[in-house]
Amino acid sequence: MLQLLKIEWLKVKNYKAFWIFLGLYVVGLFGINYVAFQFQDQIKQANLPIELFPYNFPRVYQTIAWVSSWLLYFPGMLMILLISNEYSFKTHRQNIIDGLLRREFITAKILSGIVLAVITTLICMLIAIGFGLSFSGSFSFDGFEYIGYSFIQSLCYLFFAMILAVLLRRSGLAMAIFFLYGLVFEQMIGGLVDSKILNSHNFWYYMPLQASDVLVPITFGNDIIYKEAPSVTVLIIVCAIYIGLYCFLSIRKFETDDL
Repeated sequence: MLQLLKIEWLKVKNYKAFWIFLGLYVVGLFGINYVAFQFQDQIKQANLPIELFPYNFPRVYQTIAWVSSWLLYFPGMLMILLISNEYSFKTHRQNIIDGLLRREFITAKILSGIVLAVITTLICMLIAIGFGLSFSGSFSFDGFEYIGYSFIQSLCYLFFAMILAVLLRRSGLAMAIFFLYGLVFEQMIGGLVDSKILNSHNFWYYMPLQASDVLVPITFGNDIIYKEAPSVTVLIIVCAIYIGLYCFLSIRKFETDDL
């Protein structure tokens, strides 16, 4: 496992696009939260009873995790680039010729996805703690479970991007579908199934990306978003099924595909 990760590290350590996209994620996450933090701090100083973006403990974890969810397309794009480049430059063939098993090759990509999810989650956690201490002046682990939910959400986005890259092989097409599906098509498909087929409001919560999004809702004052959502346990199980399915299909596709 460590050897596979070492191989992946050698591929990305001098890859400028990798560090640019990762840097954009960090800067974007900090920048958006900084603007919202300053806005909420001014409201606090004016003694107004409004809390649009809670940065006090324990709710800061939920706020940062929710903001982070909007930027997970950057790590997803990284995942697509890491895999599609292998096809573009034929390095996947060279790795197999050099003795790497097909299963080991795709397992290395899965491990890379896990590492990326850990990195994004750690960044999310550190920013949450920093803003929480600045706004509250004290520290608390209450609400820390949202950081864990953010990790699950990261895995869902990264491995969804992975299966797209494995199936399509081309970065441009995979990225376009990744963005369009996440921002437009999933809501359209879920809404149509709920309204035209099932006549309900529940199917949307079980869609591939939405299931993880619902794990990290945002609250505006006392208004709770996703009031009819399934329980956290059900959502975690659904996310785990999707993650397992993405990994299984990626392994199966790469093992049986014509290189």
